[in-house]
Amino acid sequence: MRDILKKTYPLTATDIDNHRRLRLSNLLAYLQNMATEHAIEMGLEGDKMIREHGVVWMLARMHLEFTRPIVYDDGEIEIHTWHRGVTKSAAVFRDFDIFVNGERVGEAVSSWVLADIKERKIVKPSSIPALMDSPRPAVVKELIPAKVKMPPELRHIMTRPVYYSDTDINGHMNNIKYADIACDAIGYAGFREDFPAEVQIGYVQECFPGEEILVQTACEGDVHFVRGIDGDGKSRFEVRMVMGS
Repeated sequence: MRDILKKTYPLTATDIDNHRRLRLSNLLAYLQNMATEHAIEMGLEGDKMIREHGVVWMLARMHLEFTRPIVYDDGEIEIHTWHRGVTKSAAVFRDFDIFVNGERVGEAVSSWVLADIKERKIVKPSSIPALMDSPRPAVVKELIPAKVKMPPELRHIMTRPVYYSDTDINGHMNNIKYADIACDAIGYAGFREDFPAEVQIGYVQECFPGEEILVQTACEGDVHFVRGIDGDGKSRFEVRMVMGS
């Protein structure tokens, strides 16, 4: 059982956007797949957690930072991931480092909570023996993904139905799709020089096929905010993107 999982991914044409940069949602897909693979290796995968403990993993927040954009000409990226083990927090944190040719160009931290599958109540990670016994690297990140602080006023930019193509094995919108919605909402296709240098995503509540999400935006200088709400005005997701150049 490895305390750090390392994988290399070639950058293919399907990963790349109209700026010849790695699409944020595709990077999130790599992080998601690595987190799943490492969880399986540690005996903490979703189906086993449901079967043996009656709990389900729920992604709560994601924080990413980049020193530069990852571009098609980089050829490939290498990603390292590990989980921090159980702390006093109700959340479990997973860290990532992203490298190009040996240079660290990005990092990410995701926070997860365990919820009782019947009562939908948060379960303490310390109650899961396999989680308590899982390996933890000697050095871990200190960053704690924070709640996205949205500005008081946002404007409606579009209504986004939840499609079949958005869904994953859990039956709701996959977490990577929120990045695409955010980039669409701020008009990222027209950004020639700027790229997302810092990204915060708050996953507030699941979105299901057949629902319509009202997408709102605001901008404060180089900082873009995107929020998705339902017809009752309840937040489903919140995104903060700081653009760099």
